[in-house]
Amino acid sequence: MNISSIIKNALILLAIITIGSFFYIKVYLPKITFSSVSVMVKDINETVFGVGTIEAKEIILLAPKTTSKVLSLFADQGDTVGQEKILATMDPSDLLAVKEEALMSLKKSQMSLLAQQSLIKELEAKYHLAHTTLTRYENLTSKGFAAQAELDIAIAAEQSAKAQLENATAQIRVQQADVKRNESLTKSNSAKIEDLILRSPSNMLVISRDAEIGTTVPAGVPVFRLVNPDTIWVKIYINERQSGSLHVGQSASVHLRSHPEKIYKGHIARIGLESDRVTEEREINITLDNPPLPLYLGERAEATIHIATHPSVLTLPQLAITTVNGENGVWVNNEGKAHFKPLTLHVSSPDGLIMIEGVNEKDTVILPAGRDISEGMRVKL
Repeated sequence: MNISSIIKNALILLAIITIGSFFYIKVYLPKITFSSVSVMVKDINETVFGVGTIEAKEIILLAPKTTSKVLSLFADQGDTVGQEKILATMDPSDLLAVKEEALMSLKKSQMSLLAQQSLIKELEAKYHLAHTTLTRYENLTSKGFAAQAELDIAIAAEQSAKAQLENATAQIRVQQADVKRNESLTKSNSAKIEDLILRSPSNMLVISRDAEIGTTVPAGVPVFRLVNPDTIWVKIYINERQSGSLHVGQSASVHLRSHPEKIYKGHIARIGLESDRVTEEREINITLDNPPLPLYLGERAEATIHIATHPSVLTLPQLAITTVNGENGVWVNNEGKAHFKPLTLHVSSPDGLIMIEGVNEKDTVILPAGRDISEGMRVKL
């Protein structure tokens, strides 16, 4: 075989290897098909989401202070009642008898006081006369016009009158104290009777009526539960990790379970100062600007709190983000091969977009869709 034949055969073999390699790489070598997305420049609304219920800051339990029977009722569940409106009266029979007894005791002590005051005046006159007589006898005795025996009698009479006056003065203080005690008892019984008239403390909404006419209600057990309609709000719970950017006054959008198709605007009215030690969540109270009426306490609600708007930032959908060796990033198409790019993730929006840093608008991002991707893997988009 001559040299030209060898060269010819070598060239043919090289051509076959080249064609075979090209066929293997371009045709035979498997490619996995993936969907892809493009990096988009959009405005991102930073939000925090939480779930909770409709509650009220001010709930009043209207109850008698003493055990008594319901005599009459003037309101029912769902009623709106004005300030000082009588909602119920309790039977005051037992207290009326006690009050009558206290009044009689008061009158008796007042009459005794008047009698003692009259006695004081009489004893003061007697003491004044005895003291004057003693002074006169002292002058007469010093001049020799009266015997010592007569002076001794005058001294004894003056001392007796003084003692009687002092004793009567002490007694009048006791009777004055007795009058005050009976006055206090009378006022106390009147107040207890007045407490049996249950009134609304302000403009309120009746949540429930928990007793009926004729029911004996123990002291402190509510007959009505009232709520101030101006203090009804949505109570939600936010994870501690998300609560750092919240402050009073931030706007919120609320969905109620009874009106799922409507969005109610509101704002943060209060942020709890104590987190739940188990769930690591913080209570957030949101006041609705135009609440639907009526509102039902305990109804489930969902709230989205608006933190900030980030205009014209690079975004990707959340499902494009993956984690490789503990690092967040995305797989991008690099001339038909998968290449991992680490990302810095910032904030996400309610529609599933996330603000990113680490790619550009020219990158085509592969959607993993739950499948494994490795560096350099051939991909088809």
